[in-house]
Amino acid sequence: MKKEYTKYRNIENKMLIMGQFFSEYFRKTMIDPGMDKNIDFTILELKGLGAFVDADSEYTMSELSSNAHLPLPNMTSIINRLEEKGIAQRRRDKKDRRVVKVSLTSRGKRLMEKFLETRCAELEKTLGALTERDQKELFKALEKALDILHKIKK
Repeated sequence: MKKEYTKYRNIENKMLIMGQFFSEYFRKTMIDPGMDKNIDFTILELKGLGAFVDADSEYTMSELSSNAHLPLPNMTSIINRLEEKGIAQRRRDKKDRRVVKVSLTSRGKRLMEKFLETRCAELEKTLGALTERDQKELFKALEKALDILHKIKK
């Protein structure tokens, strides 16, 4: 029994270490995104901002929720806060009044552009330390890990 526990404990430890690495990585690429210093953003609000894949498009709450990989109630709360800050706006669909569309305001679009510039620079700094071969190997390893994790999830 102890041998089995050790085997699984070792896997668990590696997963914890990877989780810490990714948490730190995303914190670094999302905090202090060089945006409007008059607005205090939470990480979830930045994640919500990132759900606008195309800054010029409108999205339903479900689409934003899916894009951000967050539950719908969380996304609704985030959009409420982004709306209060003048970054996002809601409007009813003209064809189906039950549908609410969300888009970025002009201010939101400017912030999104700055956020993406800063995030891209941080990604380049982080991943640029790797050779092209190392980047490809990392990508393949992450794909493989994701495949395995999907098996666990089932």
